[in-house]
Amino acid sequence: MTLFTDALLDDLRRLPGASYSFLKQLADDDATAHRQWLEAQVQRAPAALADRWVDVLGSLDNRRFFQGYAELATTTVLQRIGWRVTDLVWPGPSLAARDPAGSPFHLMPLGFIRQVRPADREAIARLARALNRVASRSRITVMVRRWLPHDFDPEPVRQAVDMWLREVDRAGWDGRYAEYRDDHVSLEFALTGERARKGQGAVALVLGPFDADRVMQTLERRLVHELDAWRLSAWAAHPVIVCCVADQPWGLPPGYLRELLYGKPVRQCTQPWDPRYTATFGPEFTPCLFRDPLYEALAGVVFIERRPDRVDPVAVTAFINPWCERPVAVDAMPGRVFAVHHLDANHPVMAWVDPPAP
Repeated sequence: MTLFTDALLDDLRRLPGASYSFLKQLADDDATAHRQWLEAQVQRAPAALADRWVDVLGSLDNRRFFQGYAELATTTVLQRIGWRVTDLVWPGPSLAARDPAGSPFHLMPLGFIRQVRPADREAIARLARALNRVASRSRITVMVRRWLPHDFDPEPVRQAVDMWLREVDRAGWDGRYAEYRDDHVSLEFALTGERARKGQGAVALVLGPFDADRVMQTLERRLVHELDAWRLSAWAAHPVIVCCVADQPWGLPPGYLRELLYGKPVRQCTQPWDPRYTATFGPEFTPCLFRDPLYEALAGVVFIERRPDRVDPVAVTAFINPWCERPVAVDAMPGRVFAVHHLDANHPVMAWVDPPAP
C-alpha cells in the first residue's frame, strides 16, 4: 500500500496555493526523507491502521492530516519501547495496544497544531533586523504580545518605531513605552535607558510570542472533551493513556502541566525543572485530571512532538497517574517520566525518571 504515489505528488506540485497544507509541503523535493519515513511506518502497520493512515494522510485539511500523523507518531514512539499496537477502536479513534509486559491499554492520540509557526519566529527575527536599521541610538526591548500567522511586512513597524525614537531623542516623548497594533500583531516597545555602542543595533532583546497560556487552555479543553467522550463509551472501564502530539516543540512550563494533571502539591523540593525535584500530593487537592473520579481510567499522559532537526517524532515527557486503579509501569512510558518515587504516609511523592541511555 503506497502512501505517496507519483501521481499524487505530481498533482500536489501543480496545485496552486495551499502552501499552508502539510500534505502539499511533503511534495517538496527537500521533504523526501519525511515521505520515506511515513511510507515505512504505513508499510509495517496492521491493515486497519494502514488503511486509516493512507486515507487521512492524503488530506489537504491540516487538522485531519495531523490527527492521522498523531496516531502514527504514537504508534511509532511506543513501539520503540516494546509496545504492540494491534487495532483501531472507535469512537476516537483510539488504539488497542499491549504494553511491554503484555497488559492491555488503550492509547488515545490527539493531534495539536500550534498557532505560532516556525516561519512566524523567522518573521519576528526579520522584524528585529529591520528595527536595527533605525537611525536612533536609543536601545529598546521588543515584547510580542500577540502574533497571528500572516504574510508579515516589517517595514511599517520599522517606520513607526523610527518616528517614535526620533521623538524620544528630541525629548518629545513622555515615558518609556510605546505600542504597535494591527489586525495581526500587538507589539510593545520599552526603552532600556542605554545608548547603542558602535556595532550595536537598537534592539537589545526580543521577548515572545508568549502562547503558553493559550496552549494550556486548548490542551485542557481538548483533554476534558475527549475524556468525557471516552467515559461514555463502551470502553470506559479500560485503562487509557492519552498521547498529545504537537507539530512543533511543546515548550510548556513543567509546573503548568503538573498542576493541570496532579493539582497543587502539599510539598515540593527544588524547582520543577531540576532533576532532583520531588512533589508530594496529600489527601486534600485542587481540581485536576488525575484525581477526578470521572477519569479514573486515565493511566497517564504522554507528550510527543515533531522537531525541525528530525524526521521521526520524539517523546518529550510522560506523566503517570498514581491514583489509577490499573497504573502503567514506569518503563512502559517513553521519554522523561514523572512517576512515583516513594510513598509518604500512603501519599505519592513524585519525581522525574530519565529514560535509559540508548
